[in-house]
Amino acid sequence: MSLSADSLPPVPLVASAPPDPSVASLYQEIILSHYRAPKHKGALQGAAAGVEHQNPLCGDTISMQVLVDDGRIADAAFGARACSITQATASMLLSRVIGLTVAEATQVVAQVERLIEPGALLSEAEAVTLGDLRALASVVRFPARKACVRLVTGAVSDAIAPAR
Repeated sequence: MSLSADSLPPVPLVASAPPDPSVASLYQEIILSHYRAPKHKGALQGAAAGVEHQNPLCGDTISMQVLVDDGRIADAAFGARACSITQATASMLLSRVIGLTVAEATQVVAQVERLIEPGALLSEAEAVTLGDLRALASVVRFPARKACVRLVTGAVSDAIAPAR
């Protein structure tokens, strides 16, 4: 059975730990499913350049390639020697931004970064548009894991920066 954030109760408008253990468990399953079967992992044919980011505290490394065509993210891929949160975030974030304009993708990256902050407010529309990325709301409970998410958001931001 494939899990999706669309089948979950909504993330609270204030980013915090999921409201009950059963929701937290479902969020964990979504993250694990993206880690076990990541989307967009591998090399991207036709990408002009890529970026590589590393977390010096834990040693996680992620490379990101993005193909932008006429201001829109046509395709993207990542490679990683990293933990489950980092790889799942890359899978979910690339799945969400492919097809968006660079400006729209920049907004999604900002929403994800706000999602992992305690007390950060997201509108209901923002929470809905994040899709599986909503599962990252549970990272708020583990401050050290925020660096895993930010490693990915920073790599995506840098990869799309030349197209801005």
